Amino acid sequence: MVNTGFRNGIFSSTPATFSLRQPSAGIIKPFFKYPLTYHCSSVAKLFSSSPSDYSDNNAINNLDSQLRQLLENPNPQFEDAVLLFERSADLGRIPSSSACNFIVEKLGRNKQYNLVLQVYRRMTSIGLRSSFLSYGAVVESLVHFENTEYAVSVLGLIVKDGFTVNTYLLNLVLKGMCNKNKVDDAVSLFHQASGYGVAPDEVTLNTLTSWLYKSGKCDEALSLKYEMEGLGCTPCFATYNMMIYYLCRNGKVEKGKEIFVDMISKGIIPSIEIYNSLIHGLSKKGKFKEAMNMLTDMMERGILPDVVTYTGLIDGLCHNGKVHKAFDLFEVMIERGQEPNNITFMHLALGLCKEGLVIDCFKVLDAMIKKDKKPTKKFYNYLIKELCDQRKVDDALMLYNMMINENDVEPDVKTHNFLIQGLCKENRISKAEEIHQKMLGNKLDGNVVTYNLLLDAYLRNGEIEKAIVVWKQMLQLKLSPNSYTYSLIINGFCKLGMINIAKGFFVKIKKHYPPPSVCDYNALMLALCTEGSLEQATNLFQEMESNNCKPDVASFNIMLDSSFKAGNVEYTRELLLMMREKGVDPDVYTFSILINRYCKLGELKEAKNMLKMMVSRGFMPDKFVYDSLLKALCEKGETDEIFKLLREMAKKGIALDSKLTSTIVTCLCNTSEDDLTELLPNFSQESSEKASISCSDLLEKLQTSNSDPQLVT
Repeated sequence: MVNTGFRNGIFSSTPATFSLRQPSAGIIKPFFKYPLTYHCSSVAKLFSSSPSDYSDNNAINNLDSQLRQLLENPNPQFEDAVLLFERSADLGRIPSSSACNFIVEKLGRNKQYNLVLQVYRRMTSIGLRSSFLSYGAVVESLVHFENTEYAVSVLGLIVKDGFTVNTYLLNLVLKGMCNKNKVDDAVSLFHQASGYGVAPDEVTLNTLTSWLYKSGKCDEALSLKYEMEGLGCTPCFATYNMMIYYLCRNGKVEKGKEIFVDMISKGIIPSIEIYNSLIHGLSKKGKFKEAMNMLTDMMERGILPDVVTYTGLIDGLCHNGKVHKAFDLFEVMIERGQEPNNITFMHLALGLCKEGLVIDCFKVLDAMIKKDKKPTKKFYNYLIKELCDQRKVDDALMLYNMMINENDVEPDVKTHNFLIQGLCKENRISKAEEIHQKMLGNKLDGNVVTYNLLLDAYLRNGEIEKAIVVWKQMLQLKLSPNSYTYSLIINGFCKLGMINIAKGFFVKIKKHYPPPSVCDYNALMLALCTEGSLEQATNLFQEMESNNCKPDVASFNIMLDSSFKAGNVEYTRELLLMMREKGVDPDVYTFSILINRYCKLGELKEAKNMLKMMVSRGFMPDKFVYDSLLKALCEKGETDEIFKLLREMAKKGIALDSKLTSTIVTCLCNTSEDDLTELLPNFSQESSEKASISCSDLLEKLQTSNSDPQLVT
């Protein structure tokens, strides 16, 4: 059994306790691409002699000589040499250890990786000791076949056999691991190797830090850079260029500036690429003064800005809502002889689009086309998505038609998805269907996102038959529904009151991947509670954690509200205790539920305590909460508390709607106070004009209500 883990310390300084063993023949064998079935006459002759001819040293020397001859002539016969080696071994005629290692080394130098592993497998099976160069060829071959786990094991064998792993081999394995997106494992291997004395070089530094940056792990990359400097590895220009680029790209422009200063202090002259990264990063953050200072520094060094420099500044200006200044810079750019590229135009068009200047955006497109710069599919997709996000779907459709009819750019699945999504948001389902049909007409089947959008739209509109058709189409295209698909279906059927169908899908995903999400549980629990099936909802709630699904605040809110409605106050207290134990913080809706229900039960003390707790948590009570409290106070006849609460509401700027106004008037009808003018505050009124409502207005409504109860609202 081979232990391929490198976290257990493959570079143990005590070979006797080394935990990794040599990879077995059975493990390496699957990497062969083809069997050796060569039947060259020159090789066949070598097997014409009897076995006794090879019984002495002369025979072995003769075999060694023949093997070397096959590999050293001007046209090396790699397959013939391996075939001779294999057949000799089959007959018990073993070449010398040096000859075998020569074969492996020669095959490795000529990148015959498949044959390297075949010879190495046979060597190890007959107990021949590998040389350092043979091990190196095997490591390179395993990395070539993307089997870095066994390459790490061979590094361990190198140490066990008394050799020293060099930086070249380490870098080879590190790069292979990073190419497989195992950057954390690569960093772990580096730390073990450096602890054993393998010194990193620029390749080590650049390989690991570049992949850390690509993975968004900027802080780890910086830490590794300083660690390697401590080990004597000095960053080169390429290192600094790469680091500054990725730091600025990931929004860590201040760190990029620190690296820039460090680079200058080491006497490394920055290039225009480095300046462009910093200028773009600073302008994207809205730090235009610093960006211009960097531009000045660049020009003082004799480096003139290019199209990338100007485009970076234009992107930053557009990103920060300064599209008019971006156009000023655009004109300066042209005056200075820099021809804008597709990306320059894209940033301008997107900037205009974000500002709502769609006509100007289209003008930029026209100008671009006149300059023979054809907008790309990606360009159109950016604009169409932005327009749809702004609910300007008709403009997006116009751009879609322009894309196809005028500029001969074929839309892809993303293009159609953006349009379908925008149309569905506006409830223009028939137009979304039309776009879907165009998509199919263009021989684009769509993806899971396409069908999720249509399913959601149909279920929200109660078009069940169409939803079923879309579901069947999805399965016919062999598109695997994801967790969001099932959530849409469960939630959709629950809202339509078709709980049995929702249950069916819920049971299905409990048995298969993906498992139900907390949203799925919540949707079904809410539907069950709405139809009065509290016991089933409670069972579902209790089942959640057994299915590794932690209830969230919405789960508790559903159960709290339903338990209160059912009059099960004891269970609501259990739920509140459970919330605290599980570390689920209540939200504004939790407090609203509790205050409302305690008020209806006549437990004003509990309701007031909840109100205090709600305010202490930073939540603002809404009209629903105040309406519940006023009704409870009115029921209890607590006049002073009513006026106190009304003053608090006015102070907090609570706007009165018809329902809340009606509740206040009802409270005033039941009061015994004579002079209400002194006691009533002024409120803002919820209307199209947000007008103010004075205490005299409330008194007028009160008089009206006394004469005609129908006119209270």
